[in-house]
Amino acid sequence: MDDVDLIKQKIDVADLIANYIPTKRAGRNFKANCPFHNEKSASFVISPERQIWHCFGCQKGGDIFTFIEEYERVDFSEALKILAEKANVKLTKNVFRTGQDEKKSRIYEINHLSSLFYHYLLTEHSSGKEALSYVTEKRGLTPALLSTYGIGFAPRQGNALINYLSKKKGYSNEELLEAGVASSRGGRLYDFFQNRIIFPIQDSRGNIIAFSGRGLTDNAIPKYINTKETPVYIKGDTVFGLYQAKESIKKEGKVILMEGEFDVISSFKEGITNTIAIKGTALTENQIKLLKRFAQKIVFCFDTDPAGTEAQRRSIALITKEGINASVVIPPQGKDPDELLSENPALFKKALKDEINIYDFILESAVQNEDPKSVEGKKHILSRTLSYITDIENEIVKEHYMKKLATLLDTSYESVIKEADKARTPLPIAETKPKQLEKRSRQEMMEEHLLTLVLQSQDPKSMTAVVASILDPIELTTPHAHTIFQSLKKYFLANDELKVSEISTTLAQDLVSYFDMYFLNPIPHFPTEETYIHEIEKTTNAIKQSSIKKRLEKLSEQMKKEEGKGNEEELQKLRVEFNSLATSYK
Repeated sequence: MDDVDLIKQKIDVADLIANYIPTKRAGRNFKANCPFHNEKSASFVISPERQIWHCFGCQKGGDIFTFIEEYERVDFSEALKILAEKANVKLTKNVFRTGQDEKKSRIYEINHLSSLFYHYLLTEHSSGKEALSYVTEKRGLTPALLSTYGIGFAPRQGNALINYLSKKKGYSNEELLEAGVASSRGGRLYDFFQNRIIFPIQDSRGNIIAFSGRGLTDNAIPKYINTKETPVYIKGDTVFGLYQAKESIKKEGKVILMEGEFDVISSFKEGITNTIAIKGTALTENQIKLLKRFAQKIVFCFDTDPAGTEAQRRSIALITKEGINASVVIPPQGKDPDELLSENPALFKKALKDEINIYDFILESAVQNEDPKSVEGKKHILSRTLSYITDIENEIVKEHYMKKLATLLDTSYESVIKEADKARTPLPIAETKPKQLEKRSRQEMMEEHLLTLVLQSQDPKSMTAVVASILDPIELTTPHAHTIFQSLKKYFLANDELKVSEISTTLAQDLVSYFDMYFLNPIPHFPTEETYIHEIEKTTNAIKQSSIKKRLEKLSEQMKKEEGKGNEEELQKLRVEFNSLATSYK
């Protein structure tokens, strides 16, 4: 048994997926709302018996490996490592490893060693004495916090890390450049980070994928720099502190979104552990999708300056389209979160409890620098609020905020409605349209329904025999249905019970997805076994009659052609077949 099979044996697909999304028992299967497209009704089905999953909305499906690949957005090699760790399986060798996998692995190694190097310089080496004083005395960070977040220091010396990684650890210059820890100037290599406090950036699994460097002095230009994008790091897909916060986020059911690393770490120090940072910019769609895995509510807690307010407004527009709940925390006294946490943690915690609805925030922030009594002010406020309010799905909530906006502008509710109608554009579709299926004929749908009934019956062997007996001499006409049914008949010549893991290995790869679909397709509830069998017989007869009708129509056309040619011998053969089928047609 190879590593893949061993992992599959140890990890149940239903248990695995239930750790990521809420699932509910539905007969012998489980159902859930698909995590890969927005939907209001569950079309995501998990089969413990078959050890597969399939979404009838977006048509994605597979096993434990494909789920991890889709959910974690990783390739097979990375999914294999994740599942091996969950299954406590030590990988013997990874035959699926590619050159790109090797490259990513080397970057992870370089980042890990760099993090240890930076952390050592900050906490143990004389070169980090000034930086250590800054983070402990001025910022109030404890040794435990420095360790939890792996905070370090990059010295002024322009090649300290390069010398360590190349001379002591054997990494090439090309690898250091690709990992982003080095830069090249005038043909020489230099440490990318110099004289900066270093914050390792980790993915949700704890891999160090990049670094953020803050200038040691407040007048450093730029104040922050990040690792350039690499094969393991895309800035718009990443947040700071998720690895440390993810369990708390799941427990609390919400994630508190901040701008900077010190905001997050100061919050953690005060026991507010479900915080992450996005580095002072508006959220991207990929970051929202990432956070949505862990919580269905995002609480914004940005700086109180205009830039922070605008970043929140831009992010809210994206969040509402994803169907995530959101609210805003406004730190009192015009303080930034880190500043308030340092001076008055109790006041900050109170502000967290007093979070306000995002739409109240939209209205309040729109009037901060505008005069709602002036004509120009009314126009600006309307332009900064109306699109958000018209996107509210709940009509009662929408009406509430329309009326609130009218009051704010000292105008009538009807006037606001008219402006909304004039400015109305097609609203973003809340439920993402899944991949469109090709239009199927009635015959194809009946044949798929029939195979679904057979495969999900109490006795698939008997039902296969019943269908074959009724159809004779007619065959199923849909290619994939025909091939799978023939495989079932052949399988049951040697087997009494259906073992899906066995028969699926006999099918071509392009047929396995159809087989899985039949096995997971939702079917109506039948009160008795007799009514279930009757549905199979009725469907089979309908398929047979439809096939016979089509064949009779085709034979009739052929007979007319042969009669016109005067080909009596061929015409007689067609008449015999026509008369034989006609006796079976009801």
